[in-house]
Amino acid sequence: MTSKHTIIQISDTHLFGDKSRRINGFNSYSNLNKILSHIKTTFEKADCLMVTGDLSQDGTFESYQHIANLLNKIGIKYYLMPGNHDDVESINKVFDFKWIIDNVDYSIELGDYLLCCIDSTLYQRDEGAFSEEQLIRFENRLKKNKDKHTIVFMHHHPLKSISPWMDGMMLINYEKFNSVIEKYPQIQAVLYGHIHQVFESNINGTFYGSVPSTAYQIHPKTEVFTMDTVSGGYRVIELENGKFNSKIVRVKTDD
Repeated sequence: MTSKHTIIQISDTHLFGDKSRRINGFNSYSNLNKILSHIKTTFEKADCLMVTGDLSQDGTFESYQHIANLLNKIGIKYYLMPGNHDDVESINKVFDFKWIIDNVDYSIELGDYLLCCIDSTLYQRDEGAFSEEQLIRFENRLKKNKDKHTIVFMHHHPLKSISPWMDGMMLINYEKFNSVIEKYPQIQAVLYGHIHQVFESNINGTFYGSVPSTAYQIHPKTEVFTMDTVSGGYRVIELENGKFNSKIVRVKTDD
C-alpha cells in the first residue's frame, strides 16, 4: 500500500503585537501572510505544517493571536514549536496548550513515518540544549519505533553553520545529540530553523537541513550579522514508500 505524505516547514516568523512594526527593515506579518498564501495555493492538501520556533519577536499575547489567525486561514493542520524568542505562557493562553518551559517534546505518526519534535530552547537564552532527560526520552521513543521512518524537527542548529558568528547560538550539546542520531538508521532527516539561511548536509545517510525565515534572511559565510537580499520561503517535505525528499521554495515578498 502506497504511503505518501506532504509536510511543509516554516520557521522564524518573528511577529510583533503591532502588525505594522518592522524587524531589520522587514514587515514580518506581511511576509508571513504572503508565504502562507503561497502555501495554501500550492500545497492546499498538505498533511501538515510544522512551525519550528521563533513565532514571535516580542513574546506578546497579540503576536501569537496574529499567527493563530494567519495559520487558521490556510486550512492546513499545523504544529508549533518554541524558539529562543518565544514566550511559552503567552503561547499557552492563545492556543490553549499546556506547554512546560524548556520541555515541549511530542511526536506525530503519519502512516509509516514518525515526526519527532524536540524542544531545544533554554529559557531567555539565545543558544539551545537538550537535557539528559530529554535525550533519554528521545532515545526511548526511537527504540520503540524502529519500524518507523523518522523525521526530527527542532529549532536550534545541531551542526556548525556557514555563518561562524551564529554558532555561538547553536545547540550546545550538539555532539551528544548527533551521536544519538547516528545510532538510529530509521532517522531520515533532522530539520530546523534559527539561522535564517539554508544549510544542508548529509551525514551517515541522515539529511540535515535548515529552512529560510519567513521574516528576513541572514547572509551566510559572514563574520558578523549581515542581511541577505534573497527571498524568504519554506521547505516542502515529500514522504513516500519509506523515502524522504525535500526542497526549498522561495516566495517573493515586497516587505
